[in-house]
Amino acid sequence: MALSKVLLVLCLIAAIGSISGLSITDKIQEALVSAIRSRARSWVAQVYDRPEEFGVMKMSLGLNESELNSLPRLQNQRSVRALPASFDARQKWPYCPSLNQIRSQGSCGSCYAVSTAAVITDRYCIHSGGERQFYFGSTGYLSCCTDCYKCDGGYVHKTFDYWVKYGLTSGGPYHSGQGCKPYPFGGATQDVNIVLKCDRQCQAGYPLTYSQDLKYGASSYILPWGDENAMKAEIYQNGPIVTSFDVYGDFFQYRSGVYRHVTGAYKGSHAVRVIGWGVENGVKYWLCANSWNERWGENGFFKIVRGENHVGVEDISYAGLPKY
Repeated sequence: MALSKVLLVLCLIAAIGSISGLSITDKIQEALVSAIRSRARSWVAQVYDRPEEFGVMKMSLGLNESELNSLPRLQNQRSVRALPASFDARQKWPYCPSLNQIRSQGSCGSCYAVSTAAVITDRYCIHSGGERQFYFGSTGYLSCCTDCYKCDGGYVHKTFDYWVKYGLTSGGPYHSGQGCKPYPFGGATQDVNIVLKCDRQCQAGYPLTYSQDLKYGASSYILPWGDENAMKAEIYQNGPIVTSFDVYGDFFQYRSGVYRHVTGAYKGSHAVRVIGWGVENGVKYWLCANSWNERWGENGFFKIVRGENHVGVEDISYAGLPKY
């Protein structure tokens, strides 16, 4: 996957049809799972209910070389004498509950914003030593960004930049009633123009104003392209990062193990949170948190092959640091 193709992503939400009570998607899933089981050696597949809630990036539109070179890079990364063979951010920073939480993007193709807000939440806690707990939401950005495509995709790095320049408010999960602007999308398709309004107001009854609730980032940056060790060092020192990768039909059916693409057509790309790495049955992997709720994968988490830039997972990753 070319570097210029991973920066902007337009998301697709699968459509569901039905024939005699059995959805077309279920029939496709059953055939795909059968093919996966005959080919996959490191992971297990299954058929899922309501696959329409699993959103991926439909297409990628690149930036030119000048725009690529203008993106802020990670500077002066501290060297780590010896990184461990396996690492899980949840174990290093147990005082940050957000590391165990799985978000759901629902019917909105907002993985770029949802995963970024999750990483920011983790890092805000980590860099305060657990003293600051704030559930950053993605709704404010999705509503007010002028350089994204709302539920059809957007830029991970611009979501981080927005946090630095304009701040993000709190926002709990769909129907949670938590935070300034709770996430507005569940599984049902909704009119984006009605749901996402840039009003810069917190929900009724919230004790703070929008401006009072805003919290900002100190910096945002991209990591060295295709550098597995730089990704590991960044996670080990500063907390989870966001990366994106090419998605094929078989990924939707992932249940457990270390994912490696074995069959299925290209579907687009996907942005996820990377929280660690390890080795399982001799296969190196990245440990990631998806945004398809806890009923998918390993309670919302998954492992994907590491060290081969498999499906572009090591092309470009993103991060930032909080301001207190």
